[in-house]
Amino acid sequence: MDDRGYLAQPPLTCVEIRSPSTWRYDVGRKKSVYEAEGVAEVWLVDDVAEVILVFCRSTPAQATYDVALELGTSDTLTSPQLAGFALPLARLF
Repeated sequence: MDDRGYLAQPPLTCVEIRSPSTWRYDVGRKKSVYEAEGVAEVWLVDDVAEVILVFCRSTPAQATYDVALELGTSDTLTSPQLAGFALPLARLF
């Protein structure tokens, strides 16, 4: 943490779960802030639609999220940030 109480480095992955009151903010402004601050990957979990929106960079040097995925119940969520992690979304939803 720095002297303001913020993380010294951004997390590799951020996960947001849909909230009716903040979903628009999460998909718009908050995702943009994560991207600008260097978060490698963002998962936006929409439990109503039963999908996960994944935004990430194709390479660490990529300045912006250039990969966007929409994963549903027939897909498995994996991440290069989490070695060995694999979640069949049918188990989640």
